[in-house]
Amino acid sequence: MEKETRQLAAIMLTDIVGYTALTQADEALTLALLDEHTALLRTLFAEHAGREIKSTGDGFLVEFPSALQAVRCAVEIQRALHERNNAVPLERAIQVRIGLHLGDVVHRGGDILGDGVNITARIEPLAEPGGICLSRQVHDAVWNKIDLRMASLGKRELKNLKIPIEVYEMELPWSREAAAPRGRADLSRLLVLPLVSMSPDPNDAYFADGLTEELIFCLSKVQELEVIALTSAMKYRGAQKSISEIGNELGVGAIIEGSVRKAGNRLRITIQLIDVAGEAHLWSEVYERALDDVFAIQTEIARSVASALEVRLAPRSSAAPAEPPHANPDAYQAYLKGRVFFSLRTAGNLHSAVSCFEQAIKLDPSRAEFYAALSMAYSVFPNYATPPWDDWHARAASNARKALGIDLGLAQAHAALANVLLCEYDWRGAEQEYRRAIELSSSYATAYHWLGLLLVTVGRLDEAETVLKTALKLDPLSAAQHGALAQVYVFSDRPELALEELEVASALGEDNRVQRVHRGLAYLLQGRLDLARADFQKAREQSASYDHEAEFWIAYTEEKAGANGALERALKTALDRRRDERLPSYTLAAFYCALGRMDEGFELLEQSYADREPELTEVAVDPRFRACHSDPRFAVFLRKIGLAG
Repeated sequence: MEKETRQLAAIMLTDIVGYTALTQADEALTLALLDEHTALLRTLFAEHAGREIKSTGDGFLVEFPSALQAVRCAVEIQRALHERNNAVPLERAIQVRIGLHLGDVVHRGGDILGDGVNITARIEPLAEPGGICLSRQVHDAVWNKIDLRMASLGKRELKNLKIPIEVYEMELPWSREAAAPRGRADLSRLLVLPLVSMSPDPNDAYFADGLTEELIFCLSKVQELEVIALTSAMKYRGAQKSISEIGNELGVGAIIEGSVRKAGNRLRITIQLIDVAGEAHLWSEVYERALDDVFAIQTEIARSVASALEVRLAPRSSAAPAEPPHANPDAYQAYLKGRVFFSLRTAGNLHSAVSCFEQAIKLDPSRAEFYAALSMAYSVFPNYATPPWDDWHARAASNARKALGIDLGLAQAHAALANVLLCEYDWRGAEQEYRRAIELSSSYATAYHWLGLLLVTVGRLDEAETVLKTALKLDPLSAAQHGALAQVYVFSDRPELALEELEVASALGEDNRVQRVHRGLAYLLQGRLDLARADFQKAREQSASYDHEAEFWIAYTEEKAGANGALERALKTALDRRRDERLPSYTLAAFYCALGRMDEGFELLEQSYADREPELTEVAVDPRFRACHSDPRFAVFLRKIGLAG
């Protein structure tokens, strides 16, 4: 049997435009041009670490170690050909199309095969003569590493591919079409760039970031707008890019930019709304107010933007009371500081966020936003530390319900309650609350993200994929969104797609233990044990303390590779550690079930349920429990916790 290996690779396919017609017109000239073309391209492949897989006659199939090397090589090819063509008669010009994709390939006998190659072959003909087209996977991996624009051509239905592929066109500076994208993005798709802090005190920089997020929240209530999430917006802080470049990269039709200056209790906010297509100003305003008018200013901005873009504001729920007209300045500043800490997602920063939100509530107990934010901080805390769960969960529940008691129309409050219900195993109630949050704030990317993860939990993977793709559309530069979609692909046994999403997440600067575990699982599905073990070991290194999940998978992989007794030894280590630190019963259950000791495994699952351990929410899809699926007790247990009918 011929040995096959799989690998994630950047793939290039080139093709000479009109080669057949050229051959028929002047075969001798065409063959001479072909030789010149071949020598030029092969030189550039070598300079950018490209490995020529094969020649297709008038083109090449080439593999690169990274998307960035492939893109740089493609640009240099077109640059060299452009300069050459300008120096020769028209009949001696060589025009090449180039297609690029980042995907999984199968190595067999010196060739590469698989969906990655097929997708590249469908993308390449979409390029203009002398142009480069690339997939979204390549775009997301290089967008912040090159100076050239990439304009979205939208999702394309490509031959023999079930899923539409979003294709981008590289806008080369010497192209006469470089300044004119083929299509105009919808004005209702909007980006709020990070507000620039003009405050005299550099310690007030948090205020601009917090206000940016609040403005995004406020605009997300406009049902006919599609507002890019904060995570993606923050990627452009300080970016030396034009409005049209940013707009083309994100596929938005309008961009808000501005600045904020806070001095004492006074605010000066400058805002302008810009049409991406011509960089024309659609609306601008300067607000000079007292800090306690900040909520009114946000509402005014949302109304003005909606009016300028000719969309309507969604009516406020009749059940929700009118918002308090003024904010307590000190409370609002504490709240914004808390939001900045909350976004950083470490145990220490979450403690700081909790302190800030509690201070905001103490100073002004009338704002629902403050209670919702505090509830969310409490509910995510167990993901980053090991506090007494009952204490944190009770606080999360109390504050979510206080927020809704003040304002039933606040999307964040419904999302906060959904997080609480999720940990109470009320799957239906949690889903209803996430969907209500989305109804109230149609661009609420985080709510889509959490809803998608809930649908993963209950095993509705097709629905989860659809919801998470919506989240990704609203937050395209979020590594967490790509990582969540990868999780769906792992659990639905599509490792190639999972690896593509994780590669994009890595290119966006995210390398955490969760993504390492999922990458390891994808490699396990492919039988690539060495790569899987390396990722699980990296996950263990990235953990602040004993990582029971990584330890399980390291032992499991070693057992698969022939190290008999690896799982037993890992279980003994876990039991020893349990004497001195919190180790969930759920974790030990995973070891026992994988070892076939089902009685002990199910006893521990019951204990996990009795202790309301948050880890138990993943049991239906957690691959550590696959050995249990054939045991009738597993279906009974899933019904008990509401994860089976």
